[in-house]
Amino acid sequence: MKIKNKKFEIEFIGNKDLKKFLRESKNQLKKLSEYFQTLHQNENQTMITVKIVSDEEIKILNQQYRKKNKVTDVLSFPDEHASGDIAIADSYILNKNQTINPQNFFMLVGHGLLHLFGYTHYDKQSRSNMRFLENLFMLMLGLKKIHED
Repeated sequence: MKIKNKKFEIEFIGNKDLKKFLRESKNQLKKLSEYFQTLHQNENQTMITVKIVSDEEIKILNQQYRKKNKVTDVLSFPDEHASGDIAIADSYILNKNQTINPQNFFMLVGHGLLHLFGYTHYDKQSRSNMRFLENLFMLMLGLKKIHED
């Protein structure tokens, strides 16, 4: 499934359960598109791919690109045009009954998109800015804030 606006197009890659979840989350996806369109600074439309991967796959990616031999929740692979790829580990978004948890899904998609658009959390000020934007995004979607003030 894809969402598209004037500034970017996001393609989500996953199984039939992800496709069902995305169809049921159309209103939140529209808000996601609107919110991130305001943060996207590139003049040209960019392409973004969000792929749901296994723990094994994200561990390999984490080792290959970050030299960390462990499973992580989300990885972003930006290019110079604020486009790129986001990999999300399925174990971080699935409930015990193997359904997608909207809180976790949108939190990780939002976090990955912020990284693609140049935001970081490696120093106190950047972390504060990123957390503010993440909380605002989650509240806009009608979900719980991620970070306490």
